[in-house]
Amino acid sequence: MIELHQFPIDWVLPSPSPFCLKVETWLRMAGIPYENAAWTPQSAPMGKAPFVVHEGRKLADSSVILRELTAAYDVQLDVGLSAESRATALLVQRTLEEHAYWGMLQVRWVDDAGWASYRHVIGSLLPALARPVLVPMLRRSVLKSTRAHGLGRHPRGEILRRACADLDAVAAILGDRQFLLGDQPRSIDAVVYAFLAQVAVVELPNELQEHVSAKPEIMAYIARMKGRFWAEDP
Repeated sequence: MIELHQFPIDWVLPSPSPFCLKVETWLRMAGIPYENAAWTPQSAPMGKAPFVVHEGRKLADSSVILRELTAAYDVQLDVGLSAESRATALLVQRTLEEHAYWGMLQVRWVDDAGWASYRHVIGSLLPALARPVLVPMLRRSVLKSTRAHGLGRHPRGEILRRACADLDAVAAILGDRQFLLGDQPRSIDAVVYAFLAQVAVVELPNELQEHVSAKPEIMAYIARMKGRFWAEDP
């Protein structure tokens, strides 16, 4: 059985990480049995979550995990997709994971109000005695990474405008379809659901959450994916 190592947490979503939620949703879509296991930076091959243990081998990075397990289990989720659909899926994935993600960090980690609401989530992942030191340290690391990426050097309004434009593009591709590429879920839907849910389901409303909540096609999509693959989740 697959061991999925990710952040252990009791929150409004199964994970605070879109990348962890992506992998766990995909495992459910693919019908691959798995069990959650404790994650620690020391045990993670790249120092990040998630990673999986498959036949004694550790696989890190969510995209690598999906690629390797697709081959190992002969997963048929994407069989029959055209070259154009595969290209669309790749571009949507890159848009969400490499660009819109930084807008999500802005409202969670950078904004003081967002951080005040979110830091208890991060603190719950750490030993109680270490929280006063490690939580601020983690925030400083994320702030540094946003500037290193480049998007974090822009004014807040510009960062959120760009993230909203990314979400608009995904909504336009989705349109009135059941899933991103048609009437059946594909691997890309694990990515899209994970990121849209992370934006839409928040404890403190923010501009990204309000932007997504105003799009019925996105909210219906989130509900559809949740009902199909996370029906037992509150």
